[in-house]
Amino acid sequence: MFEKIRPLYLFLILGIISFGIYANSLQNQFVFDDESVVVNNTSIQSLSNIPKYFTADEGFHKVIGRYYRPVVSTTYAIDYAIWGLKPFGFHLTNILIHLISSLLLFSVLKYMFRNFKFGLTGAFTGSLLFAVHPVHTEAVAWVSGRTDSLVTLFFFASFLFYIKYSDDLKSQKNLNLALVFYVLGLLSKEMIVTMPLFILLYDFIFKKENKDFFKKNIKAYLLFAGITILYLIIRYIVLKDIPEREKYLYFYGIDGITAFGTMLKTIPVYLKLLFVPINLLYHYNGVIPDAKSLFEAMVLLSAVILIAGIVISVLIKKDFPAFAFSILFFFISLLPVMNIIPTMNLMAERFLYLGSFALSVAVSGVVIYLKSENGIRNYSVAVIIILIVFSFLTFQRNKDWFSEEILYATVEGVDGTVLLVNSGNQYANRQNFDIAKEKYLRAIEIRDNNVLAHHNLGQVYILQNVLDSAELHISKGIAIDSLAPDGYFQLANLYQMMGRNEDAIPLLEKLQIISPDYRGSLKILTALKNGETDELGLIPNSTEGSQLTVLQKRSYSYFQTGKYELAIKDLEKLIELDPLSASGYLNNMAMCYIELKDYKKAEDKLNESIGLDSGNINALSGLAEVYLKTGRKNDAIETYKKILALNPKDINARSKLDSLSK
Repeated sequence: MFEKIRPLYLFLILGIISFGIYANSLQNQFVFDDESVVVNNTSIQSLSNIPKYFTADEGFHKVIGRYYRPVVSTTYAIDYAIWGLKPFGFHLTNILIHLISSLLLFSVLKYMFRNFKFGLTGAFTGSLLFAVHPVHTEAVAWVSGRTDSLVTLFFFASFLFYIKYSDDLKSQKNLNLALVFYVLGLLSKEMIVTMPLFILLYDFIFKKENKDFFKKNIKAYLLFAGITILYLIIRYIVLKDIPEREKYLYFYGIDGITAFGTMLKTIPVYLKLLFVPINLLYHYNGVIPDAKSLFEAMVLLSAVILIAGIVISVLIKKDFPAFAFSILFFFISLLPVMNIIPTMNLMAERFLYLGSFALSVAVSGVVIYLKSENGIRNYSVAVIIILIVFSFLTFQRNKDWFSEEILYATVEGVDGTVLLVNSGNQYANRQNFDIAKEKYLRAIEIRDNNVLAHHNLGQVYILQNVLDSAELHISKGIAIDSLAPDGYFQLANLYQMMGRNEDAIPLLEKLQIISPDYRGSLKILTALKNGETDELGLIPNSTEGSQLTVLQKRSYSYFQTGKYELAIKDLEKLIELDPLSASGYLNNMAMCYIELKDYKKAEDKLNESIGLDSGNINALSGLAEVYLKTGRKNDAIETYKKILALNPKDINARSKLDSLSK
């Protein structure tokens, strides 16, 4: 069908489709983990940190988990250098990675099936399916999903040069390039660690080589295996001093049999996502119930599917090697994410970005095994219909990733630990605290080691004035993760509200060890020790039970839980009720706008605050921060000088000024 078209034109068509299908994601915002991976990750804000990613002085392990992915961090740093924190640039990079991956896949399939009459048609069809498959939206339309698309790009590049080398064992250049791209893949995500198995699969299942070939090619196998072992050693060395934070692992405290059975149950879900990609979810933790036993119906069905797949592959490898290869590739590609080595995730759609290569090979295989042009024509019509449907689903799914509010609304009614917490947050933002509480409690019921569920439930109890329950859940969150700073900050605030200042101080002292000056806590600690402030310095003293107290506490709680728009509304009301304290309220409003990344409004509020009280050091510090975030270094320096003129002993201002003056 496509044999008469020049391959160059097919590459152009594929590139246009690969880009076009995700073009509407360019307008998307940062969502979900983007907040920690990109927005609040200060290490990406300087290209000088790139070497530190490789030594693990900076990197993923400091923002989201115990991972070693320096190449991905490097791409974020480059994006920031070009675009700042404009989501457009980060999404553009994601789409370009997808485009290149699709073109590399076409090159791989074109080479694999080059000796077949309709090989080009098969390769192009399989590549189109990859380019528009809805299950890839998480890896492309979500900035933090880049890890999977980037590692797959390097896999395709490495695999392409390896299969060329496999046909000509004298082509050392191809082998060298295959190894280089494999190394880049390893430094992007651990999932590619099964590469040595993939090349064996290609040689002895797809190509049907014999033992003599193994002996001839032993050098390549040993090089791939050696690089894998060396990578694992380096990874261990650079991460060995990083705390594991075991309580975040998905199967923490759960026996191995239950974990094994539960992971088996993910196999049919992955297959369903490949063939019927509807009802997609942005997170799967807690969505699949834990296996009650290995004899549970779904566990047995999953085991049958796995065994049947392996057996079928063995039976058909002689006559239909492409199908045998694709089936075994699919299962092997999932090995790194099957919690053999414990991880924080049950499963994820983005894990199929690499695994879907199996589907592309299988779709291509159907074309090459068909004997008649009529058969190919009919098959092509069916594939075109599927491509149209998939394209529509992908285009629509991209819109779901536009904002957190839209994304979280897509899973309403679905049980899952992360889904429930985020849904609860949305209800809390709308002041539907009873529903929010139900969501958090259900998340805890599924997995008791859910830090955010405990902390956010504690905040709801604070707002409902059930302080004992608030203390219980925030304390439980700290027990689960003793390195998470927000729990200490929240509990210290709670103790202030309960009149237990002596208990708040040790928490803030420990906070300085875990995360120095977290949310300005060093000044707060100092002021609290001197008896100069109440409730962490954000809420001025007032008569207990008054309307002012309620608004002050509620606005602070809104700020603590990220409900900045609601906090601003309360602060506006406070200015009306208590105009004498307006400078402080305006400063707090500015803090909210800073968190919302609306630096223009933050600057306006800070200037209003300083206009009312020229000695408001907190407002001056906030203004200097805004200047730095908007690239106005000289203005920031002058502001820090003003702070030092007011208080020559201000350590923070002195430190910032010294740093900026270098």
